[in-house]
Amino acid sequence: MRAKRIVFYVVSVIFCFLLQTSVFEFLKLAGVMPNVLLILTVTMGFIRGKKVGLVIGFVCGLLIDIFSGDVLGQYAILYLMFGYVNGHFHTYFYEDDILLPIGLLTANSLAYSFVVFFFFFAMRGRMQFFSYLVKIMIPEAVYTGITALVIYKILLEINIRISDGEKRSMF
Repeated sequence: MRAKRIVFYVVSVIFCFLLQTSVFEFLKLAGVMPNVLLILTVTMGFIRGKKVGLVIGFVCGLLIDIFSGDVLGQYAILYLMFGYVNGHFHTYFYEDDILLPIGLLTANSLAYSFVVFFFFFAMRGRMQFFSYLVKIMIPEAVYTGITALVIYKILLEINIRISDGEKRSMF
């Protein structure tokens, strides 16, 4: 793996983490904000494959665990799984297609919310599922899907430029 690609991964993780924890804190709509680190994890898994999705997901989840989680590793494992699973969709990746990635990102946001509800709320005795569904899950999935339009395009364009540079430098 080239140094540019590694720098891109590190900078994108840090940038998305800062974006999620600072900028989108002020841009909450209906009390929810988009999950930018999930967008990064799913996008990198989709564009680059299982290994990259797994590593990016683990690092993103670990950052969440370190800075806001109670138990170290729970979000790291959750994001790792999302990155790995979405890496399987790499075979269906086409640069011109926007519908599949945005659909995947929205569906992943809903799946993420279901997992978080089940493991972090329902297992602790909080069972207001329909309230959580209407007030948190659906608005967050929609907001994440809309935000993903912009972030996905930016990440895809940077990835294309790095790939083009790697192809030219091979000869």
